[in-house]
Amino acid sequence: MKRKIASAALILLTMIAVASVATRPARAEIVVFTAQMLAANEVPPISNADLNAFGNVTVTLDTVANTASFAWSVTNVASPAIILSHIHEGPPGVIGPVRIDSGITPATPVTVVGGSASFSKSDISTTAAQIAAIIANPGGFYFNVHSTLNPVGVVRGQLVRQAAAPTGGTPTLSEWGAILMGLLIVAACVFFLVGRKSGLALAGSEASTSFEGQSQAIDWKLLARVTMYVEAAIVLGLIAFKAGPTDVVGALTSGLLIAFIIHVFAGAARRR
Repeated sequence: MKRKIASAALILLTMIAVASVATRPARAEIVVFTAQMLAANEVPPISNADLNAFGNVTVTLDTVANTASFAWSVTNVASPAIILSHIHEGPPGVIGPVRIDSGITPATPVTVVGGSASFSKSDISTTAAQIAAIIANPGGFYFNVHSTLNPVGVVRGQLVRQAAAPTGGTPTLSEWGAILMGLLIVAACVFFLVGRKSGLALAGSEASTSFEGQSQAIDWKLLARVTMYVEAAIVLGLIAFKAGPTDVVGALTSGLLIAFIIHVFAGAARRR
């Protein structure tokens, strides 16, 4: 009896764990770029009081929300204020058009204090096409910061993509494979144990009737009903959380195995 309770608890915990993983919200695909900005990179290079200015910027693009986030800082700036900052399209040595603007204007500048200034802004709207273009060729885009003494640009630098940092979210393809393998093993064990018990109950200790007992463990009508309910619940969760293709396939396949396990227990309970 204790072994039976422990087995049921283990299977239940496995099912709950898989269900919670399968219904986690889809992770936004975040792509991060940085740029080392120098006055010497400007076209033409800065030759006035801002010639020693430098800085750095981190650009974060969200491919799901189609937004950008900027965080930059500059140092050794002689100008009293920063009046513009944005991503331009263009290779080194070329002045290109603005593609994503930070929203800073000459009317709403960032004040330079002690030669330094910093700025950050999130959720800047852009387009999927623009994000795709930057991801495809980050070196073809640069970040430019403009000052009052150098309105064309005081420091600039080409974007460089950074390695993705580990983040939480829905399982990867390999993780889904491990989840499905675990569920398959659980389903096979449950089917064998319940079928074996049914076979022994029907035919005493004759091993030859064990297979017949196992075949009776499958109630196809019950399995169909349970599968319908389980998969419907999973579909609703996938729609609510806007899951990606990998998660849809993984969650629905997991649902089939979960439904099978539930049906085996339900069928065994009916036969008692």
